[in-house]
Amino acid sequence: MTGEEQPQTTAPPARSLPLPVPLVPGADWRVEWCTACKAWSRLTGSIVLLTPDGVSTVGTWAWCEICDDPTDQPEARRG
Repeated sequence: MTGEEQPQTTAPPARSLPLPVPLVPGADWRVEWCTACKAWSRLTGSIVLLTPDGVSTVGTWAWCEICDDPTDQPEARRG
């Protein structure tokens, strides 16, 4: 031994790749009254998060077939 110790190197901890987490609309969707267009045309429901630990409700979604229809939007005015 020469008195000089070699530093021991350790490998960095293995990082796992992030897995895609699917967000899917829950099965509890319902039709509601849309206050913007005054019709029973709004769909709402829960957004659930599927993970290896189980299922969690993470929010709600809403869509009106009249207000949110992209094919029925007024054309932008050109100035």
